[in-house]
Amino acid sequence: MSLIEIKGAAKGFGPAGSRTEVLKDINLAINEGEFVVIVGYSGSGKSTLINLISGLVKPDAGVATIAGETITGPGPDRGLVFQNYSLLPWLTVEENIALAVDEVFKEWTAVQRKEHVQKYIDMVKLKPAAHKLPKELSGGMRQRVAVARTLSMQPKVLLLDEPLSALDALTRATIQDEISEIWRQNLTTVLWITNDPDEALLLADRVIPLLPTAPATLGEPIVVDLDRPRDRKSLNHDPKFKKLRAQLINTLLDAKGRIKPKTSVKLTLPDILPEDLTHVNSLQFLNRSGPRRRSDSKREEVEVAV
Repeated sequence: MSLIEIKGAAKGFGPAGSRTEVLKDINLAINEGEFVVIVGYSGSGKSTLINLISGLVKPDAGVATIAGETITGPGPDRGLVFQNYSLLPWLTVEENIALAVDEVFKEWTAVQRKEHVQKYIDMVKLKPAAHKLPKELSGGMRQRVAVARTLSMQPKVLLLDEPLSALDALTRATIQDEISEIWRQNLTTVLWITNDPDEALLLADRVIPLLPTAPATLGEPIVVDLDRPRDRKSLNHDPKFKKLRAQLINTLLDAKGRIKPKTSVKLTLPDILPEDLTHVNSLQFLNRSGPRRRSDSKREEVEVAV
C-alpha cells in the first residue's frame, strides 16, 4: 500500500457563482522512501495540491490519505518547507530548530532534545552559525535552517513547496545537491513542488506534470531511471536525460497549447448615433446643437385625423 494516496480529489475557491475550480480528478500514489516531484506552471495549483496532503486545505471531492488514514488536518507526520523560510526572527538557528523538537518530542529529556537539534544543525552544515539570528544569515542558510527544522521532526513525509525559488542559481544548485544527499542518507518520503524541469529530473525518482487544464489535473508520471548520485555537469550530455527533459517539457507545452482562454465581457453600445449627412450641407452640420444621442431619443404617440 502506498504511504500517500489521493483519489478523485477536486478543489476550488470562492463563493458559488464566482467560484474558481483549481484542481480536478487528482489521483496520486507515493510509496514510502520515494522522491516525487510535481512540475507545473506558476499559478496552476501546485501549492493547493501540496496543501491537500499537508492538511492545510480539504478536498471538495475525493479523499487524501496517509498510511491508510484520511488526512483531516496538519500533523507531525508531514513536514512542510515553505518558499519563504518561515523562521522566527527573534530566535537563533538552534532555537528555531529546538522549537519544533520540543513540541514533537515532549517526552524526551532536555539532553536528548539538545543532541537531536545538534544532529540536524550538523546535517545541514550550519554548526558555525548555530547562535546566529535569521537576519545574520544568507538566503541559502535560512533555507537550510527551514529544512533542518522540518527534518528534525522526523516526519514520514517531507513536503517542499518550491523551497529554492527565492535563491540565486548557484546557491540553488548547492542546496539541491545537499538536500538530495540528505534524502539518500535518510530515505524520507519526499514530495517536491517546482516549476523547473531540470530541477525535477535532477532530484526525482518520478516526475509528474501538473497539466494547466483549468482546472488542473495530473499527467502521466515520468520515471527518472538515472543513476544516483547525479552529477549536473554530466547530465547535460546524457542522452537519456535529454530525452526525459524533452518529454516533460513537451507534455507541459502541449497541455498549455490546448487551452482556449475564455472570458466574459459586457459590451456597451456608444451613446452617440451616427449622423446622416446625405442631405445636410456643411453649414447646417456646423450649426447643429450637438451629436444625436440614444438617450435623447423619445417615443411619442401622435393622433392623426383620418
